[in-house]
Amino acid sequence: MKTYKGPIEKLEPNQIFVFGSNTEGRHGAGAALWALMNAGPIYGRHKGLQGQAYGIITKNLRATKHPSVSIAYILVQLEMLADRAKGIHSDKEFLIAYSGTGLNLNGYTPKQMANMFAQIEWPENVVFEEGFAKLMKK
Repeated sequence: MKTYKGPIEKLEPNQIFVFGSNTEGRHGAGAALWALMNAGPIYGRHKGLQGQAYGIITKNLRATKHPSVSIAYILVQLEMLADRAKGIHSDKEFLIAYSGTGLNLNGYTPKQMANMFAQIEWPENVVFEEGFAKLMKK
């Protein structure tokens, strides 16, 4: 498993920033805001490849309690990402924006998110933050 260290500060032309999005595509905080400012997702578009960004819906903005998106739904999206990364977009490097520490705006802990990612067989061109990768192995 490939890893990177520290926060993502810039993207190379072949890199895709993978971030947690919401059902409304309002990229207004956290990694989604960084993506909006640096990687070209379309405001109002909630998932998939957009510019140098790839959104995964992990939060329902209309819900009052979080987590609000099921693990099963997130897993379906992760499978789609893995399929695209090893298939049609195998020439790209996908940087997963989740970290092994801190808070996630979606209501899941870093360990819970890591457990979801750990259930997927990832191709070599998907790269994880070092601390998050360690949580995936525990």
